[in-house]
Amino acid sequence: MSKKVSADDRVTIETIARDAGVSQSTVSRVLNQPGLVRASTRDAVYSALKKHNYVPPAGNRTEGDRSYTFALAVHDVRLPVVYEVIRAIEQELAETSYDLLVVNMRGSRDVAGFFRRNDQIRRKIDGLLAFSVDLDDGGAAYFRQIGLPVVLMQSRCTAAKSISTNNFLGGHDATGYLFDRGYHKPAFVGWRPDDHRVRARFAGFKSALEQRGITFDPAMAAFATLSTAGGYEATAELLERCRPDAVFYGCDTMAIGGLKRFREQEIAVPDEIGVVGFDNLEVAEVVGLTTMQQFIEVKARMAIDHLLAQFSNSSGSGTVPAAPVHDEISITPRIVVRDSTR
Repeated sequence: MSKKVSADDRVTIETIARDAGVSQSTVSRVLNQPGLVRASTRDAVYSALKKHNYVPPAGNRTEGDRSYTFALAVHDVRLPVVYEVIRAIEQELAETSYDLLVVNMRGSRDVAGFFRRNDQIRRKIDGLLAFSVDLDDGGAAYFRQIGLPVVLMQSRCTAAKSISTNNFLGGHDATGYLFDRGYHKPAFVGWRPDDHRVRARFAGFKSALEQRGITFDPAMAAFATLSTAGGYEATAELLERCRPDAVFYGCDTMAIGGLKRFREQEIAVPDEIGVVGFDNLEVAEVVGLTTMQQFIEVKARMAIDHLLAQFSNSSGSGTVPAAPVHDEISITPRIVVRDSTR
């Protein structure tokens, strides 16, 4: 039997204000105009909101409240892959009544925390696509409580719909392809090694070496920023330490920087060194880069279909079904062969 909730048990703005040590008007301002409140005060209010699992009343939306807008939340809008994702999503929305709002989280990867702090954005949208960010079970519960359906792309959460990449197999297969083409000393270039995406691709790379009885040499891997400049820098570092005959880059963006460095050093691609990227961005075809296809268009279609289904299944009420959707789809990348390998 469920516990009867008395008036004293209900969490109100007054409860949040008392716990945070601020006035009720300050709590209201944090919820509606956070930019006008000092960071320390905002943090105290957010902490109280999270402690009491408080959801603002605006979270209960009806059909008349629909904005017919989906948001795409990204941690860095400057990344070239984000452009590809936006284009794929816009293509899927073209035949619907929905528009797309791009939300730049400016380096933050905690998508639930970001929307807790930016409630004014949440009020403008009907559904959320979160690309390459982090969401834990508590964050997924928060989105369910406020009635906002969410789909993760390029990341995982056991309590939300997730459409991710099998980065381990992608790294393993990319490296295996280099061996199949007659290269014998492949190296790896990636960005932050603490990022689980690049870490899995790196693990796949090392697994392909082990499968062939090759002991991994730390000198054969370099890391820098996720950018063309970072790829250039990491490639220069590799060439100072060793002389690989192939390089698997954790993303196309860094591979472009590597190709620039090889041109400057007059190292012939693909005869002297083979190059494989990861993503299959539009620029990869332009420069003839062999790369791993992530099927961004397929993921965008699946994500949009899921969000649209949430409303079609809600019996016209405009609200999200109470039952959580937490199935996970993992797509294995496939090699796209171009001129940068033999």
